[in-house]
Amino acid sequence: MNVKRPPSLVKGDKIGIAAPARKVSERELEAAFEIITQQGFEFYHEPVLFSADRQFAGDDETRAACFQHLLDREDVKAIISARGGYGSVRIIDKLDFSGFEYNPKWIIGYSDITVFHSHVNKNHSVQTLHGSMLLNFPQNSQPALSGLFDILQGGLPEYTLANHPLN
Repeated sequence: MNVKRPPSLVKGDKIGIAAPARKVSERELEAAFEIITQQGFEFYHEPVLFSADRQFAGDDETRAACFQHLLDREDVKAIISARGGYGSVRIIDKLDFSGFEYNPKWIIGYSDITVFHSHVNKNHSVQTLHGSMLLNFPQNSQPALSGLFDILQGGLPEYTLANHPLN
C-alpha cells in the first residue's frame, strides 16, 4: 500500500487548532499560540473552539463540524489538537474524509487523538503525526518543539530498524 505524505509547510502557512475531545480554555493555549507564531506560522480556530458541554469542547455535532471545517479548508495545512481526553471516538464516524484524500494535511496529537491516526492510516493511507498537543507545548523541551516543526516543514527522519535476532 502506498502511503501519502501531506505536503510540507512553509513559513506563513496556517495551522488549524482542533478540540475534538475534552474542553480547553483560551488561557490554557495562549503560550502555544505564541510558540506557533514564533515559529513563523499562523494559527486558525473556529470561534466555538472554547465551547464547553460537560467535559467536552462542545457537543458532538459542534466538535465534528469544527474538525470537518479544518479538514475541508484548503488554506489550513495542518491540524493540531489542543488536548486529548475522551470524545474523539464519538465524532469520527460523523466526519467525511473524501476531500482530505485529495488535499491531505498533517493531523497531530496523541492520546484520544489516536482514533484519527488509526482511521486515516487504515482508510485513507495518509501519514499522520503522533506528536505533542498544544496544551503541552509550554512543557515541551526546545528540541521536542523544534523536531515537531522540522517534521512539518519536510525534515522527516529516515529510520532503519534491524531485524530482531530471532527472526
